[in-house]
Amino acid sequence: MLTNADLAKLQASYARMTDLQANLQAVQTCLQQLAAQRLPTKALPNMTYSARTLYAHPELLPLDAAMAELRPTLIERFGLWCLPNQTWIQDLMDWLGPNRPVYELMAGNAALSAALQAAGYPCQASDQLDWTGQDNERPAPWTTVCPLTATDAVQAALADCTPESRPVFLLAWAPDTTEADAAVLTQLRSSGLPFDLVVIGEYLGATNSQRFWEMATISQPAQLNRHYQSFDYIEEAVYLVH
Repeated sequence: MLTNADLAKLQASYARMTDLQANLQAVQTCLQQLAAQRLPTKALPNMTYSARTLYAHPELLPLDAAMAELRPTLIERFGLWCLPNQTWIQDLMDWLGPNRPVYELMAGNAALSAALQAAGYPCQASDQLDWTGQDNERPAPWTTVCPLTATDAVQAALADCTPESRPVFLLAWAPDTTEADAAVLTQLRSSGLPFDLVVIGEYLGATNSQRFWEMATISQPAQLNRHYQSFDYIEEAVYLVH
């Protein structure tokens, strides 16, 4: 777990490295914003290093080890497996355009939905909120979350949509331990309605099922990746799936 005391110690250790000071301050500010249930203003810099860099600069080893604890800290303290930011939320809204129905599936604490709502864009979040066996078993949603499975949420959403509305479904860091994501994609395709499925995750990596990635027709819209970046070793990105 990365604590404020850890960050203060790192700031003292790297006091002469101004670029690292700025990065550490960004992490500290981010944790403060999350504690107030607000996403960080912009993407955090990546502060993990390659083996080659660490071999050449062993003085960075304590920083690298500490920053490797950032994602576990986000999970354990805030129930967040990924870290969108407010600048990216604006990119998402620009990409969406006005008046599209938006649904966040398997939303967890629904930080994405809450950020969209705070920015004035309606979004409905759903999750069963059964986190048994997860690294964090205590959901604390940032906004109202409908207690539905992903497929039940899709069924309810599609019942309210028309071909002209072209609904958007958000799926951030779906677990790789279930094929619920593949079931959602099958359901959306079978509906015959046009849709967009926006997925945040790591292709064939830490998120989503193998079956989902095998089924998915994916692209990486530049507009949705301009201000979204990973802050650690996980190579996550934003994908558009059909």
